[in-house]
Amino acid sequence: MKQWLTTIPIIFFIAIASTAMAQSSMTDVRQQKKEKQEEIKRTSSKIDNNKKEITRQLNSLRSIEADITSQQALIKSLNAQLDSINRQVNIVNDSIAAINGKLSTLRSSYASAVRKMHSHSSSFDRLMFIFSSGSFHEAYRRMRYLKQFQKWRKRNAERIEEQLQLLETEKQSLNELKKQKTTNLTAQQRAKLDLEGQKKKQNNTIAQLRKQDKQLRATLAEQQRQADALDRELDRLIAEEQRRQAEEEARRAAEERARAEAAAKKPETEKSEKVPQKDKEPQPVRDKGTEKPEPADIVGKAPDNMPKPERTFSGSFESNKGRLLFPVTGKYKIIGTFGQHRHPDLKYVKVNNNGIDIEAQAGASARAIFDGKVSAVFPQDGYHTVVMVRHGKYLSIYVNLSEIYVRKGDSLKAGQAIGKIYSDPDDGGRTILHFEVRKEREKLDPQQWVK
Repeated sequence: MKQWLTTIPIIFFIAIASTAMAQSSMTDVRQQKKEKQEEIKRTSSKIDNNKKEITRQLNSLRSIEADITSQQALIKSLNAQLDSINRQVNIVNDSIAAINGKLSTLRSSYASAVRKMHSHSSSFDRLMFIFSSGSFHEAYRRMRYLKQFQKWRKRNAERIEEQLQLLETEKQSLNELKKQKTTNLTAQQRAKLDLEGQKKKQNNTIAQLRKQDKQLRATLAEQQRQADALDRELDRLIAEEQRRQAEEEARRAAEERARAEAAAKKPETEKSEKVPQKDKEPQPVRDKGTEKPEPADIVGKAPDNMPKPERTFSGSFESNKGRLLFPVTGKYKIIGTFGQHRHPDLKYVKVNNNGIDIEAQAGASARAIFDGKVSAVFPQDGYHTVVMVRHGKYLSIYVNLSEIYVRKGDSLKAGQAIGKIYSDPDDGGRTILHFEVRKEREKLDPQQWVK
């Protein structure tokens, strides 16, 4: 009995110890779970930040490449101007040499004639020259000669003065050309320095990107996936529009045939008694099941300070090819061109762009390039909001809008504001519009249409 009583405290102690160990173990498990979750969160945040940084670097690289292209074009233009100035300088120098030669001849001739007439320079000498003639006829001839000489002298002096003025004008022109040349040389030197700076930035950015090859490829693959998804959605919407239009035309044709058949069956008297009524304009049938809802929460008011279009149009969308309005106002640069091509610096990267990418100023708005009608407004993963405007068989597409000023079905005028372009806070407020032009589902190069 005593032995049993002695064992009870030991068992109790063991039970308490076991409970404490279990509680400690549970606390450790919870702590480990919490630490694991925080580690996963940190890793996820790191991956997300890394993805944002790569996207920022890619956009920066595209912007740098656009600047390099612009600087190269500027240098080429300055070189052409310098060549032209040099040619003009040579022409002016030749002209100055010719004028100097002509002046030398005129002055020499003038001086020689004056020396010959020096003995008859005074009025008395001139009279003696006339009266010393052997006959009246010779005196008359000498008098005429003196008058003609005076006229020639005056005319020659005027010609010399004209040549001197012309020479002065040519010298001023030469000085202006030299000033232009100096200005152009300075601009050329500055452009070359800027170009060197841009190329240095380009090389640094490429080096940074190549260090993150795996993540870079993943980011590019994600961007291409989003671009393909946008392409499929646009194709689907356009095909749906075409289907509805075909159904509407078929229905209209069927109604017209039915009316014609009904009219043919009626007696002539009834036809003359009834006045035909004007058919109502058929309303398009909307298939709500295939349309995405409009993102109503981002619809805003168009800015009042949008500049008026700098040109007017007449004729169709197609007839104005090459002079349609550019889809953004203010300063911009094209950082992504149309078509499929290799990346200029990351050779293993293949770029397939269905439109052009335009970097605009922060706060810039997209505008209608021509009169049209809004046929779709929808959100798209990776592109915020997309607006599609129909111009007959042609469409203009405005992608990456953060605020919309129009709704589906709105009729637009050329230059009318469509929406505010999204400015990415993770990319220093960089503002990029993706823009496309299509003929139904056929993709066209926007740079051949807008100006």
